[in-house]
Amino acid sequence: MTHIISDKKVTINGMIHTVTAVNGLDRVDINNRLHDLNVEMDKLKQKQIELVSMRDAIDFECDRREQADNCDNLFEQMFG
Repeated sequence: MTHIISDKKVTINGMIHTVTAVNGLDRVDINNRLHDLNVEMDKLKQKQIELVSMRDAIDFECDRREQADNCDNLFEQMFG
């Protein structure tokens, strides 16, 4: 990835300052974007946890039903 280093004029406390930027982003811009990405990653992680839990619930229910069917078959074999 190629980075373009340049100067950027920003206003801080009403005064114009020149700061270093990479691809048009200064340090504050980069930190804000990193923060936003972290927030989104946290949301995705929570959604992933929720979906895994839902999948586990399906697996548990399928196992429970399979065991119930096996018990019914065993009862028929022994007494049917």
